[in-house]
Amino acid sequence: MHNALTIKRYGNRRLYDTESGGYLTNQDVIDIIRQGRDIRVVDSRTGEDITKMVLVNIILEEEKLRRNLLPVSFLFQLIRLQGETLQDFFQNYLTASLEAYLKTRQEFDRRFREWLDLGAAMTEFAKPPQPLDATDAAGGAAPERAAPRRTPRKTAPKRRSKSSSKPS
Repeated sequence: MHNALTIKRYGNRRLYDTESGGYLTNQDVIDIIRQGRDIRVVDSRTGEDITKMVLVNIILEEEKLRRNLLPVSFLFQLIRLQGETLQDFFQNYLTASLEAYLKTRQEFDRRFREWLDLGAAMTEFAKPPQPLDATDAAGGAAPERAAPRRTPRKTAPKRRSKSSSKPS
């Protein structure tokens, strides 16, 4: 975390951004993290790294707002696990599972976008060619239209009957 944003936490629980020189809310910290930036929170008085405690508090605050991030059954299991088992779970299994989930989700999103692009290309390919507009055909100016030429119809000559029929 050499490129992490350093945040100082004061005794009144206020968080101070040492880069921008302003105070941060929990939502500000969430936004910074979601943007891909790591943070490091230090106690302003002792200099102790309290990042983990602040992040857990932010998660708990989100839970208070009814975000339902952590199911009750999961919380029971966490309390029931003890010592090394719990530490092993968080350090190995949970972290690896979350990383695998994120990679799978990124791959799915990438492939889905490829399918969408392919579908759009196929739709364009399947469209019949559009006739040129009069403006496009003339290179920008609409040509004057000539009256259509009419060609006379050729009709078969009328036949005269050989027998004349006179009324009787």
